[in-house]
Amino acid sequence: MRIFFLSSVALLSAVPSAAPAFASSDSAVNERALECLAQAVYYEARSESEDGQRAVAQVVLNRMRHPAYPNSVCGVVYQGSERATGCQFTFTCDGSMSAAIEPYAWERARRIAAAALRGSVYRPVGLATNYHTTAISPYWAPSLVPQAVVGAHIFYRRPGRGGTLDAFSQAPSEDEPDAAPIYASPQRQERQRPARFRYAAMPLVEIPVIERPVLFRTIGGARPAAATSRASPRRAAVAAGPRVMMQGGVRVSRGGGTGAAN
Repeated sequence: MRIFFLSSVALLSAVPSAAPAFASSDSAVNERALECLAQAVYYEARSESEDGQRAVAQVVLNRMRHPAYPNSVCGVVYQGSERATGCQFTFTCDGSMSAAIEPYAWERARRIAAAALRGSVYRPVGLATNYHTTAISPYWAPSLVPQAVVGAHIFYRRPGRGGTLDAFSQAPSEDEPDAAPIYASPQRQERQRPARFRYAAMPLVEIPVIERPVLFRTIGGARPAAATSRASPRRAAVAAGPRVMMQGGVRVSRGGGTGAAN
């Protein structure tokens, strides 16, 4: 497996890169893109060097230019986050965003994201659209072409024509979706995200379970003597067979059973 390391300056200078991104003239759109890209940098590479964080930001922007992915920053970052097992960036659906933010690390992530949106290109990762940490070996890694190792991450590009510069032809959207982490806690969203990213709290409605005893006797069985005695009808019905009732949504049988489960 060939991997271009950062020390190979001559090789890295020849690696093609996708076109640079530029901030939108619409301040609201630009702020949404900055928020999403900063989150990707922060949660995916908070402990990395600036090079490691720039590499992650570049992957997001590379995907935005590739037709296999959404054409906006937030669309790329939150792709699949509506499904618990479908997120492209793990932090958007594993609860990572419920933790408190480290102010200094967050400001650094925003600064790096802002530079990337102003046209800064991190060329060492080239046309990479995927990465993983050096501590794991995901099933999809052998199907891609390794590009570089930056810090604790290995970066890959797509094989064949999909990994060539010509494939990165998608025009960025002029708008950014109002993305929000589906699985982040409401408290976290209220504390950390701008108002336009917040979700309205949905009321929880508890549906009561009505417990009604069900009385029955064996089909074809003779009427028990208790039914003709002075005992109450309810006591006679209990003597005829097991009594079934619902308790907390669970069907419970009392009396007259043999221990067999159907």
